[in-house]
Amino acid sequence: MPSSDTREVERWFMRRGFTALLDGTSMRRRRAARLARALAVVFVGVMLIEVPRYGRNLWVTLAVSLAVVGLTWVIGNLVRRRPPFALPDRVTALDRAVFLFFPGLVVLATPHDALQAEDFELSGFAAGVLIAAGMVLGQLILLGLLTLLAYSGVIALGPWLWRRLVSSFLAGGTAIGRTLPLLLGVVGFLFFTGELWQAFGRLSPLAYLLAVLLFVGLSWLFLHTRGLDLDALARFERPGEVAEQVAGTPLAGGDVATPAVCPLTLDQRRNLRLVGVISRLTIATVVGLAVFVFFVLLGLITVNAEVVQAWTQAPPEVLLQWATERHSYALTLQHLRVCGFLAVFSGFYFAVVSATDPVLREGLRDDVEDDIRQACAARLVALKRFPAPEPRPESEPRPESDVRPESDVRTTSD
Repeated sequence: MPSSDTREVERWFMRRGFTALLDGTSMRRRRAARLARALAVVFVGVMLIEVPRYGRNLWVTLAVSLAVVGLTWVIGNLVRRRPPFALPDRVTALDRAVFLFFPGLVVLATPHDALQAEDFELSGFAAGVLIAAGMVLGQLILLGLLTLLAYSGVIALGPWLWRRLVSSFLAGGTAIGRTLPLLLGVVGFLFFTGELWQAFGRLSPLAYLLAVLLFVGLSWLFLHTRGLDLDALARFERPGEVAEQVAGTPLAGGDVATPAVCPLTLDQRRNLRLVGVISRLTIATVVGLAVFVFFVLLGLITVNAEVVQAWTQAPPEVLLQWATERHSYALTLQHLRVCGFLAVFSGFYFAVVSATDPVLREGLRDDVEDDIRQACAARLVALKRFPAPEPRPESEPRPESDVRPESDVRTTSD
């Protein structure tokens, strides 16, 4: 099979978030490449945004950071005998060392002002050492987190999640028009209660974030425990059913004998459940954003700065304000906080109720079970068409044609 066909199949699985289903075929997940590129993006961000904050001269520090980024990119590729500006495809020990220590070294090499407090004083050099040590620790945490995300497959879900969100918006206009009035009947009266404005309008940013994450976490937990019947979705009984499922995909024309069950490892089951939960949370997000926009517009018309102060018992933080002869209008930070909470609560309510009432989510493209079933059929065909190579016994010598200089050998995926 031509390599172009292999790339099309890989792209098809990746665009749907099912990269784990490639395991067991000759197409391995390119987790190392994803990790390398994620580290490169974060490294550039740290060097150009975070590092210049600690320099005495912003422009000098920024110029040094740009030079370090450019030299690291070009020299790293030249050492690997690749084009100077090629995108990274793997992570080596040198790459990890650069990611961990270079931001701190640039900070350390930049002049710093002395730090003074009531009980002690730090020289400029000591302050630089302290900041550099903190930056190395932060880079170590980022490296561990990005590695975990890349090898769990979460990073590969980013492009799929964006397409899912856009398609839900484009396809959900009619459904949102039917669903929104029902939700407004549940949460609409809360918007005009002073207690809600006092509770959420005056919260600190951290407390507000924790309150929002509580409802997001409850939604995730509910949808995850409701679950998917993966055993039923991975089973195919009728002759020609697999061929019907893969029609219109790069694996079209492939078929397997039935009855057949798509083999799924624990990692692949996690990937499928993760896609299922995120898909349904995406639908709830679309509904929540519609509620947010509605209440922002309603608050802008009906709740001005004087009303906000009366409800919250504190001066409002006005973001936008204008007045006419009969009424003054204002958009405050308290507006956004209250509307944001109502949007999250509405998304949570929708996720819980729609799980038992499919009519409520009709038209919002909740076809994740169909996607998973098609992906299982595609995996069956891919296992047959692109089988994984047999492992070579350790005692068997490698053919002379397979032996290449060590410098020319590249690890590709895992």
